[in-house]
Amino acid sequence: MVTLEQQLSRIDLNLLVSLSVLLKERNVTKAAQRLYLSQPAMSRTLGRLREAFDDPLFYRESSGLTPTQKALDLQGPLDDLLVSTHSLFSKTQFNPGGCENTFTISMPPLMSTFLSVPLVSSLISQAPLASLAEYPVTDNPVQHLASRDVDFSIHIERPKDEAEFPCQLLGRTYPVFYVSKNHPLAQSSEVSLDDVMAYRFVDMSLDISSFVEFNNPVDIYLESKGYRRSFVFKSGHITSLIEVMQSTLSVMASTHMLGQVKNLEEQLIPILGLKHIESVEVELYLIQHKRTLDSEAHKWFKDLLIATIRDDIFASSY
Repeated sequence: MVTLEQQLSRIDLNLLVSLSVLLKERNVTKAAQRLYLSQPAMSRTLGRLREAFDDPLFYRESSGLTPTQKALDLQGPLDDLLVSTHSLFSKTQFNPGGCENTFTISMPPLMSTFLSVPLVSSLISQAPLASLAEYPVTDNPVQHLASRDVDFSIHIERPKDEAEFPCQLLGRTYPVFYVSKNHPLAQSSEVSLDDVMAYRFVDMSLDISSFVEFNNPVDIYLESKGYRRSFVFKSGHITSLIEVMQSTLSVMASTHMLGQVKNLEEQLIPILGLKHIESVEVELYLIQHKRTLDSEAHKWFKDLLIATIRDDIFASSY
């Protein structure tokens, strides 16, 4: 007697996945793209399916593929089977303690200043065998996601193809003007925009230094009010900017999130925030490639990343 297991061992279950996609897409090319196969490979798969079920399954028409009645009858049981199979594998619980993944992420350099330390601390605490690799974000983060250079990217623009590159809004940041503790404006109880613009600036702004054509919304807003910033120093390094501020009467316009960096409160004083001014707010998105959506390890790391950003960074309300 042939057992069920022996019967199933002769069946390539990948064929059922292909059939499910073909029933949804009704197009060989689109089905191939969804499964990362070439069109000839998908055509061969369709041929194998026809042999396995002894039925044409689909007829070609001008609008695409039209399923036969047998194919339509298979769709319900096939969906149930795939859901059950997915449930079977998803019940394998992910254990952070045994995770040895190296998670890779790209982000604006200044954001690294206040995100990396709490993120790595949480990672070590919950997944001591895992590691984090961080890279500066570029003006085209989806390219690095597609090429598997990074798993996640934090960027100020939504991707155009959100089906391929799902994204999530992390929050919004707004500009705050900072001075050193010995600056005259640090002692003022009320500071106006006129007061701020009387001084020269050091510049890191939102520190999106990787964006070649990034137009700082602060400058656009200031120009609308008749102001133009005069710069004494520009740098991609926050430590250099702070050192210059200690010895000059300069001002820095940066993100409100800078207030979350430990020890900076001893060096920088926020004097004026541009909160609730929509034109100067910048949105931050967490982007990933769709291939990692169902990875339990990446789901866990994503939750850890989002919790760290929302609890440790966007907690500031200056």
